[in-house]
Amino acid sequence: MKIKHFWQAVRASKRTSRKALLSIAAMMALPAIGAQAPAPAMPKEVLGNILFNDLTLSNPVGQSCASCHKPEGAFADPGMAASEGAIKGVFGNRNTPTLLYASMTIPFEELSYEKGWQGGLFWDGRANTLQEQALGPLLNPIEMNNTVEGLAKKLRATSYYGSLKAVYGEALDTSDQAAVDAAADALAVFQQTEQFQPFTSKFDYAEFDLVELTQQEFEGHHIFQGKGMCIDCHSGRFDGDDLFSSFRHHNIRVPVNPELAFYTQPKSVNPEGKAFIDIGLGLNTRLTAEDQKLARGLFRSPSLRNIALTPPYMHNGVFKTLEEVIDFYNDIDSKGPPELSENMSSLLSTPLELTEQEKAALIAFLKTLTDGYEVPAETYRTLKAKRKERAELLAAQEAEYLKAEQERLKAEEARLKASGG
Repeated sequence: MKIKHFWQAVRASKRTSRKALLSIAAMMALPAIGAQAPAPAMPKEVLGNILFNDLTLSNPVGQSCASCHKPEGAFADPGMAASEGAIKGVFGNRNTPTLLYASMTIPFEELSYEKGWQGGLFWDGRANTLQEQALGPLLNPIEMNNTVEGLAKKLRATSYYGSLKAVYGEALDTSDQAAVDAAADALAVFQQTEQFQPFTSKFDYAEFDLVELTQQEFEGHHIFQGKGMCIDCHSGRFDGDDLFSSFRHHNIRVPVNPELAFYTQPKSVNPEGKAFIDIGLGLNTRLTAEDQKLARGLFRSPSLRNIALTPPYMHNGVFKTLEEVIDFYNDIDSKGPPELSENMSSLLSTPLELTEQEKAALIAFLKTLTDGYEVPAETYRTLKAKRKERAELLAAQEAEYLKAEQERLKAEEARLKASGG
């Protein structure tokens, strides 16, 4: 029997959250004998799932995390250059990134070998943890439009608040920040469950020789690693699995998106109007003022996993299709001037000169990165076992290396001590 493991997991998760809510409601409705019975403690990931889909947590109500991070759209907002917030008609200025594999993004840091930066969540790397990331949209006035005080009040009014308190403690009653932080933590735990990092694409099965790529897909992979230069920004492994991102920040000369709704927002939302320029990493407060100047116009390289499911593309959603993206990379000056001409990357400074056949092959390969590839159940179980085995082997090799390194340093220290150094 063939199954779509990834999307079945998503649907199962939705059913679990509804059952959990009904279970809590039923328990809370039981007549109390003496003191009121405490609400049941629930797994954090279940609470996170409920919070993720709760439409009452926005201001005004009606928008949940899932409104802009749609499970059926790879936890992004397909078709939207930038998403609409809780207030009708108010749009942000950046494309909603997928939440898939977000938990595997490396922390924001400066590169040790050259001036530059990598990692962090959001397009500008401003959040280092999933908890920080979860609070971003909840408290953003253009998105879910809450204050800490207002969000805490909303949380205390939910049917599952007793369960949230049972897990995170009585402090939630008296501390607004504690209540909000508890919600952020539960959302973070939810985003670390398997449905957010399934690794069930055709590429994953092909890596273990469980399926074969077509000739066109194989050629596309070869172009990805060679002539297309994609691997320069879209390669990076986590426990042996390729995340298809180095998480480096670059200004790759992306042009303005004239259709971005943010340009026509009222001055209360966008004071600069059509003159607005997104300076990307230049807004990251983790940088010094001097470094912020060097970071203007830089954006983090996203993972390419599930890229076929998440159009439009780039930080401003300027390209509607993968074909447009490949055409842009093929001749980076063909789409007009960049939004910001400062700190431009030297990558792709000359046209790639891909043929139409090569571009089609590259896109065919990119489509193999979509999770939920249909295989027999036994093949799926084999993939999971092989991935686990590889991760354990890598962990053992790392432990062995660290042990050897510690012994080397210890021996070096002893040698220096003996020689009076």
